[in-house]
Amino acid sequence: MLKFGESLKELRQRRGLRQEDVARMVGVERPTVANWERGTKQPGLETLVRLSRLFGVSLDELVGVERAATPLPLASYRSLAADPLVKLLAERTGVPAKNIAAFIAAIQISDDT
Repeated sequence: MLKFGESLKELRQRRGLRQEDVARMVGVERPTVANWERGTKQPGLETLVRLSRLFGVSLDELVGVERAATPLPLASYRSLAADPLVKLLAERTGVPAKNIAAFIAAIQISDDT
């Protein structure tokens, strides 16, 4: 959670909240929020969940974890390329079905991150 403090501060400021506001909303004292932002203290799991819900972000985003895009297994590309809609798009556009499948997979991966 090396980037938790930075993430918390950025999320708080982006929403125009003060440390006091966040503290009240999650049930802690303002100095606790200040310590989190400075990185001198870390909240427990229950508090992290409350914070992620407060800001509407995943726990990964809240704690500053950068998720690497994981490529889809080859079987996933094959099943996408075999999809009737992908085949139709390939026929109509002249773009190979495997390229369309790779494009769809890339969109799905970037949506998840």
